[in-house]
Amino acid sequence: MPGKKYEDILYEKGWHDHTALVAINRPAEYNSYTLKTLREMIDAFDDSMWDDDVQFIVLTGSGESAFCTGGNVGEYKNTYGIKPNDWWKWGEIYGRFLDVIMHCGKPVICRINGIAAGGGLEFVAASDLAVAADAAKFLSPGPRVGMTSIGGLSQWLPLHMGLKRTSELVMLSSEIDAKKALEWGLVNAVVPRADLDAKTRELIERMLDLSPTSLQYFKVHVNWWRDIVWKPTWEHAKEFFSMNIGSIEPTEGLSAFEQKRKRKYREIRDQIAKGVDPRYPLGPYDRSCPKCGAPHLPHASVFCPICGSRLEKGKR
Repeated sequence: MPGKKYEDILYEKGWHDHTALVAINRPAEYNSYTLKTLREMIDAFDDSMWDDDVQFIVLTGSGESAFCTGGNVGEYKNTYGIKPNDWWKWGEIYGRFLDVIMHCGKPVICRINGIAAGGGLEFVAASDLAVAADAAKFLSPGPRVGMTSIGGLSQWLPLHMGLKRTSELVMLSSEIDAKKALEWGLVNAVVPRADLDAKTRELIERMLDLSPTSLQYFKVHVNWWRDIVWKPTWEHAKEFFSMNIGSIEPTEGLSAFEQKRKRKYREIRDQIAKGVDPRYPLGPYDRSCPKCGAPHLPHASVFCPICGSRLEKGKR
């Protein structure tokens, strides 16, 4: 039974008894999400929350390559890299989706059909149960592109697998396979890809014989651990990204990813060692143009970027 129609996701009610399936349907982009994708997923989860016939929600990705690889790099770079302050608005929508996973009142099972990276891994960390195909991979690519992994990973991975393993996964930007994800507590089961649907349905079948109110209230209690760390830290994270996404580290990392080239973070580290501030590489915006009056020019400016006039050395 189809649910509402969307552009970026598939929404199917009746995927199993009392179960709706929400699938990110952007396989050509490895199921990375945009702002529109997040809004559509929130709407689908809200619809399921208000439908009493839907008592379980399965979250997955289309195709066989990826469950979800996080936020779309092109949107990050070309939208929020251009106007960084809008990132906190984007972050509010992202936070709402994680909230609805946790607070929809119904068990949410991640059906992990491929790569779970970045925000996709954060969806797994926010969910109640997770089943992975044996070929699935799990990674935190945030440090590779200058995006700090503080949208669920820093908060919740320690609850799943401890501090040192979390630091290994994030600070080394490691990749682990499904077998290790099971060993570390990220998922509940690993099966051949052909058995992924059957195993997911098996978990639902077991819960169908259990008290729905009991499961709902348990979810409230177990999410206390997630909630206690989430709201305060995510509010700070939104501001951090808003202030940082336009600086040279995310700009370099996101550009390198788009251009499929090696990241130049060693060169940036060398610049930092010489005293360069990666957020203000040309110094504070304390100069103005005496000819056209353009304000807030970088301290190291030689020419006015507005009128092209040469600026007097040392004058502010």
